[in-house]
Amino acid sequence: MLDSIIKLIIGDMEEKRAYKQMMKRVDVLPKDYRFAFRKIQHYMFSVGPLGGDMTIFTDLTMFKDLVDLFEASAAEGRQVLDVIGSDVGKFSDEFMRASVTNTETVREKLNKEIMEKFNKEEQ
Repeated sequence: MLDSIIKLIIGDMEEKRAYKQMMKRVDVLPKDYRFAFRKIQHYMFSVGPLGGDMTIFTDLTMFKDLVDLFEASAAEGRQVLDVIGSDVGKFSDEFMRASVTNTETVREKLNKEIMEKFNKEEQ
């Protein structure tokens, strides 16, 4: 019970650590990528995924994927606008849509595996 109250008040410490680690990765990106990441992050937090609800798990996964993309693109020497294009809002919306779709696929797989397991044991 006390654990639940603490999590409610200060949040999950593991999630906070993961977020801080991710932001350290952002801090070492080239300046243009850092700027773009922070603007896209702000946009995504403001609008949220289209037709979906944004949990911290989804946020971190989605933002980690964006950092991965930016790190790989920067390592290849690509300019940030070559990656995100001139319609950054559209890029952000598509990125969120892909992330939500991926989350739903994982959710469906989880549900299927659990149902198969318990249905087999009941017979």
